[in-house]
Amino acid sequence: MLCSPVEVAPEGVGDHYDQLDELYRSIWGTTLHHGLWSPEDSSSVELATNRLLKLILLSLSINPGARLIDIGCGYGADAHHIAELTGASVSGITISRAQATKAREMPPPSKGKVSIKHGDWLQNTYPAENFDCAIALESLSHMQSKKKFFSELHRVLVPGGRAAIACWTINPEASIPERILLRILCVSGALPSLGSIRDYRTFAHKAELSFMESRDLTAQVAPTWSLIARNTLRALMRPRLLVSSLKIGVRRPLLSCAIPSMILAFHTGALCYSALWVEKKH
Repeated sequence: MLCSPVEVAPEGVGDHYDQLDELYRSIWGTTLHHGLWSPEDSSSVELATNRLLKLILLSLSINPGARLIDIGCGYGADAHHIAELTGASVSGITISRAQATKAREMPPPSKGKVSIKHGDWLQNTYPAENFDCAIALESLSHMQSKKKFFSELHRVLVPGGRAAIACWTINPEASIPERILLRILCVSGALPSLGSIRDYRTFAHKAELSFMESRDLTAQVAPTWSLIARNTLRALMRPRLLVSSLKIGVRRPLLSCAIPSMILAFHTGALCYSALWVEKKH
């Protein structure tokens, strides 16, 4: 595990997304996660992010009426998409008050159900064996305790329940300069720590979750950050967004390093984008 040089508490993660709420929605919409592209693919952000979600869901076999928990659900876009697509009953939890508020303002899906809660996954109050399946798209890196993330996953899943996780993973053999880069990324992105696939396999095993599969999607998600960089520059042409971003930047000077650090970390191989699937033993 690689830890942030500064403590990142859950409320700090929530504040990060609350402060950047308008900017994030301006540059990427309400999905807030990577897209999946093929070479020379010109798909829209919506198509690309839905393609990633579809891949993540493949091994979960979600039936109408199934109970799914979306851990770190953001604005609820994926939760609604899953409900519409499968007829499932989807619960979402996010540490951001701004995201939870906007997610609750979405009209109900025509199929299935969606319920959004503001709260910390590591301190959640869901009953034991309450969900048939779970997803966590880019929320694992924001968790203070990766060990507890997996133990809570085990607690709330029914026996035989499956979970799909998409997350940033580090190269455990990263050089000293690369590790410095990753620590800058932790501070700028409100990430308490970053782990490798090997770390997450170990945490899953200790939580009595079977590690089913993992896939390296780095090359396919790589266009995400160049698009985000371009969209950010366009968004900052708006005076109101520029002024609010400058105010945040004064308080958090390393924030401006987030996008270039992410692009460089992917380029050097210090950071990867992985999908992994686990199952609770019967």
